[in-house]
Amino acid sequence: MADHSQSGGTAVDALVGEVTPPNDADNGAAPSKPPPRKRRRVVISCLDCHKRKQKCDRQLPCANCVSRGKANTCRYETGTPLVRDQHRKGSAHSSSNSHEPSPPEHHAAHDALPIKPVDFGYSNTGAGASTLGFIKKIEGVGGSGEQPMPTVGSDAQDGEHFGSRERYKSLVRHLPARTFVEKLVAIYMKEFNWMYYGFCEAEFMEQLDQWYQLPFHLLSNAGPQGIEPTLRSFPALVFQILASALLTIPDEDDENFVSLKYAGNMTFEDLASEYSETGVAILSLLGKRQMTVSTVLAGWVRAAFLKFTGQVTEAWHQVGTSIRDAQEIGLHRDQFDPQPSANSNTEAALEAMWSAQTRRRIWYILVSWDLHTGAVLGRPTSVDFRVLRRTEPVDAPIPKDRRKTPVFPRSEQDPPTPLTRSLWAFEAMRPLRDILDLEKEGPFPKDFSRVEKLHQELLDLQERTPPYFRLENPDTQFDHLPECWWLPLVRPALPQLISFNLMALHRPYIFTRASSRHEALKASLDMLEAQRSQFRALDPQQYKTFSLFFGTFDAIVMMASIYILFPKEHPDLLADALQHFSWGVERFEAMADRNRLAAAALGVLNAIYIRLKKAMGCGFLVSRFWPPNFKCPNQGPDQCPHRYPQAPGNGTGAANTTTGSETSPDAEPSERSSSNQQHPSIPSASASASASASGSSVPADQGTGPNTLSSGLTPGADMFATPDWSFPTDFDFSSLPPMYPMGDVAYNDLTGIRDDGYTTTAMTGGALAAGGQWPGTTAADGMSTMGAVAGMGGLDGQGNPEEVPWAFGGEFGNDTIWNLLNQFPPH
Repeated sequence: MADHSQSGGTAVDALVGEVTPPNDADNGAAPSKPPPRKRRRVVISCLDCHKRKQKCDRQLPCANCVSRGKANTCRYETGTPLVRDQHRKGSAHSSSNSHEPSPPEHHAAHDALPIKPVDFGYSNTGAGASTLGFIKKIEGVGGSGEQPMPTVGSDAQDGEHFGSRERYKSLVRHLPARTFVEKLVAIYMKEFNWMYYGFCEAEFMEQLDQWYQLPFHLLSNAGPQGIEPTLRSFPALVFQILASALLTIPDEDDENFVSLKYAGNMTFEDLASEYSETGVAILSLLGKRQMTVSTVLAGWVRAAFLKFTGQVTEAWHQVGTSIRDAQEIGLHRDQFDPQPSANSNTEAALEAMWSAQTRRRIWYILVSWDLHTGAVLGRPTSVDFRVLRRTEPVDAPIPKDRRKTPVFPRSEQDPPTPLTRSLWAFEAMRPLRDILDLEKEGPFPKDFSRVEKLHQELLDLQERTPPYFRLENPDTQFDHLPECWWLPLVRPALPQLISFNLMALHRPYIFTRASSRHEALKASLDMLEAQRSQFRALDPQQYKTFSLFFGTFDAIVMMASIYILFPKEHPDLLADALQHFSWGVERFEAMADRNRLAAAALGVLNAIYIRLKKAMGCGFLVSRFWPPNFKCPNQGPDQCPHRYPQAPGNGTGAANTTTGSETSPDAEPSERSSSNQQHPSIPSASASASASASGSSVPADQGTGPNTLSSGLTPGADMFATPDWSFPTDFDFSSLPPMYPMGDVAYNDLTGIRDDGYTTTAMTGGALAAGGQWPGTTAADGMSTMGAVAGMGGLDGQGNPEEVPWAFGGEFGNDTIWNLLNQFPPH
């Protein structure tokens, strides 16, 4: 190795190999003279070639190291090896046989040091008017931005991934046998892929075959840098798919997969978490160089896995990371899509066209997730699709052999595909972008006509729902087709998107505008009805589905908050609201063992329920929620204005009361209507409709007397059933920010806290720790309960309800609705 510690040399001497001439004065009688300065050269060979004094071809690995079987230890002292084209290397080799390159050649080689713009943070897919664009023009790439510059390749790695070979191989070894992989991939494609259609199954299986065809010595000797970039990150994607598939296996002793467990009491969810973390480790090892579509898909499936396991905060961050990765490889711009060249044959041209469709489809999935997740959690979005315009993918059935089938859009007579569903879902979520922009203006927008306009657009969008996606009176002509087996599962899910849009549109104004409260309440009921239909269509192993939780939770909180703060409004919808409240709680109890978000939210619903009952008084409950021996705490048993009407032929009306458990979520509407005897103080929906038809109703914008809330004013004490339930005199509703119940659960640790120390974690299914029950359930003695809500105390010895106060706990601010509700006495 050259001695770089010698003194007297300069950088110019080192670069051009200049030799210092002897001093002319030395011809005299000088007794001694310093030794001539030696020529110093920069070491450009690899370490082994320099040590052996062999000529190095400056490749990584070089030919000499490859021939000696030392390819994995080929290293350079001076950094990245010089990249020369074959013509330059040929001319250099023919002009000189010397081991040492001549000074002009060395200087030229120094000028040809590769510029790595990615090292400086410049995007390869950015606009041409940037520093990178100038670099492209200088290098002759063009600067038009039509094709991204090649990223750092394997020949440009100078050991910065040293040691990654063994680490990569150790991570890949966690992949189970191919038999298990193929079975789990088949489960994923059936259970998940139809929801968003992120994968072409034939293309994925083709890549899986390519992965298993890689020779073992390639992993052992070259490591990840010796693998094609497309396949390099493919194991990370496989791990994420396996993790998601394992979550849907209902039987922990399934003989097909139980052998994958390696420890006692290990569950499939434990194994799934390990697989997912292994996929994350592979992507972390590979870094952000030479990312491909597989890298983006692995991140997106990871985000879905996090949502499925209740890690909502982490899922939101992962969606943002996947979008940044997608932008790095140009998924957000049309000009970076593969285009057939003039010399491409038909198969290559068709392959390029389908690859472009894949990139567009993945980008739209990411944008949809980013937009919807931001709206649900109240978090900022990563991109604005109105600025980054992108051509939509064509609604064309993806063929098994893409090299022989052109991209031809389906007609209205053709059966829908999962891509049809994905495109319509994005169309339904598109107005969310304008809704979020309008929300920034606060409870008093500059132009309220924009709210009305968006509301009408959502109603028109609901009318344009394709017939085969409608929940009411759907077109079922394609349901019998094997490829359309997923259609019945889509129908209850898609209407929730528009219902959520209506809720999101009006939620900033529910405290300051009566008509917004009315529309938000109707949208909440529509959401809960669709959630109920979706819940009935799913198997228990699918109860982890995120939409089952957020849709029900957000809608219940919205609905209950309106009735708690404005209890005398919307009496015609109260019966349906209470019934959906009961059904929603039953769904959460059923999901509690599998969905940790549902288990955590039960305490919040406890606190909401007792405040709802307190705000409206004992008369707000319909008959199925009352215990047979209930006595009004404010009146005698015969003078209570809310006493049950006596049933014909019986001495007591309570004897024929229908319990909530008899009116189960699975009961048909006709059964519910026949058994739903209402409290006299609650007008029926039909009565309300008759009043509306006769012109006796009042528009929702106006209201009557105390039902009306002007902008920023506090309602009077006569709004509530009890005198101790009232607002502070100086409270201003316009100061309340919009409600984000799901965001508060995820980010502010919102929960329900009992004053006696019990928590909802003590619950198991429908059985509650303190012996209490939810409204509408049946106790062990067969008697219906009212006040015994999740351990609220049940009934005392005289039949009166004993309430255990609940409060909202968490890290929410003082200006939130949760802090406001905590100021009301719950008992």
